[in-house]
Amino acid sequence: MYGWAGKILRINLTKRKVNTELTEKYATRFIGGRGIDQWILFNEVPQNADPFDPRNLLIFGTGPLTGTLAPCSGRLQVDTKNALTGGTTHNNCGGHFAPELKFAGFDHVIIYGKARKPVYIWISDDKAELRDASSIWGKTTWEAEEIIKQDLKDKRIKVADIGPAGENLVRSACIIVDRGRVAGGGGVGAVMGSKKLKALAVRGTKAIKIAEPKEFMEAVDKARSKLKPSGGGWAPYSEAFLQGFPFPVRNAQDEFWPQEKAQKVSGKVSNKYVKRSFACFSCPIGCSRFYEITDGIYANTKCEGFYINTAMAMARLDIDNIRAWIKIHSLLSQLGLDIDNSCVVLSWAFECYQRGVFDKKDTDGLELEWGDYETVITMLKKLAYREGLGNLLADGVKIASEKTGKGSEHYAIHIKGQDTLDRERSVVGWTLGIVTSTRGGRHLDGANTLELRGLSAELGEKYFGISTAGDGRSYDGKAKIVSWNEACKAVVDSIGICFFATGNPPLYWSSYNLLNPEDFSKLVSTATGMKISADKLLRVGKQIYEVEKAFNTIHAGFTRKDDFPPQRYLNEPIKSGPYKGAKIDRVKWEKMLDEYYDIHGYYRETGWQKEETLKELDLDDVAKKLRRSKITNSKI
Repeated sequence: MYGWAGKILRINLTKRKVNTELTEKYATRFIGGRGIDQWILFNEVPQNADPFDPRNLLIFGTGPLTGTLAPCSGRLQVDTKNALTGGTTHNNCGGHFAPELKFAGFDHVIIYGKARKPVYIWISDDKAELRDASSIWGKTTWEAEEIIKQDLKDKRIKVADIGPAGENLVRSACIIVDRGRVAGGGGVGAVMGSKKLKALAVRGTKAIKIAEPKEFMEAVDKARSKLKPSGGGWAPYSEAFLQGFPFPVRNAQDEFWPQEKAQKVSGKVSNKYVKRSFACFSCPIGCSRFYEITDGIYANTKCEGFYINTAMAMARLDIDNIRAWIKIHSLLSQLGLDIDNSCVVLSWAFECYQRGVFDKKDTDGLELEWGDYETVITMLKKLAYREGLGNLLADGVKIASEKTGKGSEHYAIHIKGQDTLDRERSVVGWTLGIVTSTRGGRHLDGANTLELRGLSAELGEKYFGISTAGDGRSYDGKAKIVSWNEACKAVVDSIGICFFATGNPPLYWSSYNLLNPEDFSKLVSTATGMKISADKLLRVGKQIYEVEKAFNTIHAGFTRKDDFPPQRYLNEPIKSGPYKGAKIDRVKWEKMLDEYYDIHGYYRETGWQKEETLKELDLDDVAKKLRRSKITNSKI
């Protein structure tokens, strides 16, 4: 095959068996990456399998552009049954692991079963084997990676591994790639830990064949001409902090951080700790920064830099010390904790303490005071090791609040069971994308930055026919924009490039003139020889989204009632700042949700898919499985 490596690796940990199959069995229909991963999950994970059941699958995937000279083509896809929602989850991260997997001869790795004792998977040119990981079980991600490289005597090996959080089945555990790249959300690290799988290590020297080299390089050159080096890291985002940008503060009791706090963590301050810039595989943008503290508090702390989610997490805990930000970010990478989920459940615990639901007997003697970063560091360790209060928090904010009671459910911020970090009262289109995300409570699916960027009425009218497209308080037309974004993001995750390199309207993630579906079409077509138009790609994106939606219906039983923001965002307005008084209007939300369902072809009363909708997308097999599941009665 051209573009693809051509083989999929299947590993049964229970039987210690390794097999391969051909990628083309799936690629002509779902391309690669997220598309193939989700199709295999849909067809092979039993309806009654718990996320930690050995029958659940953990799938690592790449796309046909991954590892080629296409810009920003270093993306890795990780998919499994969601440990927080019971539905599906899809996660995407950068670095160099995914290209190395392609160079080793494999497009995907499908892992099922459970090892009797800790193992790691060693993959090299066309071969894979299971190795004993007993000596690295219990180690941090950084320690484990270093030991693996020493044992295999090759520093160029790429590693994806879990830390103590994954080993202890903490549902906010993630998978760490290249020490600082994160596949987070949905508890993928915990699913990996449930299989007694510590790491995947990969080294490859094989080439990726391109179908039309000359035409492909012309497409590559055109795509690269649209991309410029980034200011990178936290600095560009910090300006928004200083301008009153909405950030959930103190567990989203407010969405405005006082300027005196924001100034302490500005880009000007954080840049003092930047030592160098670097990029993922084949990336001309280079958005990453390496931070180091050389003296004073937290001296000798080093890590790959943080972005907007770290800032939102720190504001949520009211931490305004930049050294603490760097220390916490470093610690999360080593423990293997997803920053979104772990800091949301921590901020819930802090509010429980604030409101008297918890006292020092409940918190292991700690005073959970807002802004106390030393206590946050202590609590993150407790969370990763399920110690004391950390054991309660390890199952996520929904389960923790249900066990605690005493009104704590009212400030448990989650969607479909997954803790959600984002601001959601000031930007309703962004919120719709988060709420309807098939993985539950995460942006980078249907959410877009039109509102956050304040797109003008003129440009909104020009690109969407919606003058209020950039108005965060308007509900008009947002369902249309979110629906388009969902399909396009599914494509991006399937072909193997970075979403931050994309941006032509109506996607509009990073800028006006970045990569768009026409660019995707030219790159994929010339790389693979499989001629596929931009419209055809977007149709595949819609199919992928509907497969995920059906998985959620069958496995988690989600209905319309699950497509709402957390109660706090419906009932409590923002207290201060430029968005003071803003909250989600339930009546307008209901109307917008109707519009969203109509666009997708769902039943308004349930939010379930109509059979004719699935058949129009050539997903008759999905409709058939929905009927067999008996979840949707006679409606499907």
